[in-house]
This record gives sequence, structure tokens and C-alpha cells, in this order.
Amino acid sequence: MDFDADIALRMLANERLRLAHGWGDVRDLGDVRVVTSDAPLAGRNCVEHIDCDESRVEAALDLGFALLRAFDRDAAVRVTPLDRPAVLSDRLLSRGLTVSSRASWMAHRGETPLITNGDGDIAVAGPDDARAIAAALGRSTRWLRKLALSTTLHAMLEAGNTFYLARREGEVVGVTQLLVDGTTAGIYAVGTLRSFRRRGVASSLVARAIADARAAGCDLIYLSTDSDGDAERLYVRLGFRRMFESALYTKVSSIYVPPKLRRSPMRRPTAKAKQPRGTAKSKHPRAKNSALS
Repeated sequence: MDFDADIALRMLANERLRLAHGWGDVRDLGDVRVVTSDAPLAGRNCVEHIDCDESRVEAALDLGFALLRAFDRDAAVRVTPLDRPAVLSDRLLSRGLTVSSRASWMAHRGETPLITNGDGDIAVAGPDDARAIAAALGRSTRWLRKLALSTTLHAMLEAGNTFYLARREGEVVGVTQLLVDGTTAGIYAVGTLRSFRRRGVASSLVARAIADARAAGCDLIYLSTDSDGDAERLYVRLGFRRMFESALYTKVSSIYVPPKLRRSPMRRPTAKAKQPRGTAKSKHPRAKNSALS
């Protein structure tokens, strides 16, 4: 894996553009950038792009974490080979943050033949298909369906975005998104219904996105996915190669719960005073009188 800083910068710039199209906000604080989003995911609410010398890294992290707290988010940092100083990982570990996940950033090699014999017809989606896209991406997770619907409609109004649907007998069985920015193209949100997985649906969607990116004149076509998972192995077969890896640092006990889902603290029940033996209440009036006599 040969690291190319220019390619990495183009990939990250494309991702930031997608965030700006509805998925989140990026705030540049000088030495760091802070990403915030309505999605309750650490990777969408984190400090990133840390670029300072060793003497300022602690102050930069403090500033970034303060902004995350202002948005009711826990401390999280995404680190790429572009970040500095070199002691950054050690500083994060000293703060109690550890690597919770790694992502593989992959670029397509044009000389590799594409697999296009998947199950389902591929078509470009329009606004009327936004609910189908949201349902495919969100599945049974309500907040994700709601967020996917709003961001899909937002992105469809922005130049460079194309959404694709894979249909089988009229049913939407897979979706993906292509974002073209100049000569860089990013492929996002590749999703397939569980019952149609391993039938070439994702391969056909990605192949269509690559073909359209090439037709638009893009010389860099990339995507990112969890490192060393099934999806990465699929993308390798489709001609992608890992260019670099990013690491997400979070606290082990850090679990973000949306405010609407949080429960107020339960009150501890007040202990009842024990009554002396022989003075217990009774429904029978005679028993009560005899106890008092």
C-alpha cells in the first residue's frame, strides 16, 4: 500500500462535500476540523484533520472536544496518515481513547474488468424514489430512514450527485450514490436487501457508478469501507485497491444515545418504615382493635 497524499486529500475533500449535502456539518477550527451530524454515530461526530505541531496538539484536542460536547457528543477522533504530529496516537491513548474501528479507503484501477452480470436492473433514481432509497438504507432503524430521506432529497438538488436503484420484479433490492466533483468521484451508501446479497446486486451498482464516473472524465474513483471485511474483499474483486487506512478513536464506554431516547433517572423507591410485630394492619376491624388493646 503506497500512500499518496494528493490522492488522500482528494478523497477526503469529496467526502466533506457529501457531508455538506445534508449528512453533516464541518467546522474548521484552525488546527483541527470538527464534524457533527444528526446521525448518532461516532464517525459522523468527531475531530479530524489535525494539523499542528506537538506543542499545540493538546489545546487543539481540547477545543475540538469542547465543540463536540456543545452538540451533546462524546469525544471521538478520526486519524489518517495526513494527520500530525506523529505523537497524536499516543496523546489520544493517554486520554483514554482507543481504536474502535478502521476504514479502508480504496481507489479503482481502470485496467481491472468489471463484473456486471448481477441480479436486478440498474436505473438512475429521481425524487420520487427517495423513500425507496431511505427504506433500503435505513431498514428497520427509524432515525436512519428519516435521516436518509432528508439527505437524499437534499443531495438530489446538488450538482454532481447521482443515485442508483437496482430493481428485481419491480422491487428495489439495492441502492448506491455517486458524487462527482471535478475529476474525483466517490461511491457511497452501497446497500442491498439481505435476501438479495451475494447475487451480484452490489457489483452491478458499483459497476454502473464507475462507468458513469469514467464518462464524466474522472481519473480518481474511490470508496471507503470497514477494513478487512466482506465488503472490502468484494471491492478488491471489482478492481479497487486500498490506498490508506483511517482509524476512529473513541472511549470504550462511550455510547451516544439521542436525547429523545434518553430516559430520566429513576428515583430510588423510599423504604417503608418497619412496623413492630403485632401492629400490622388488618382488614378485619376486630384484629385492629385487639392489637391496640
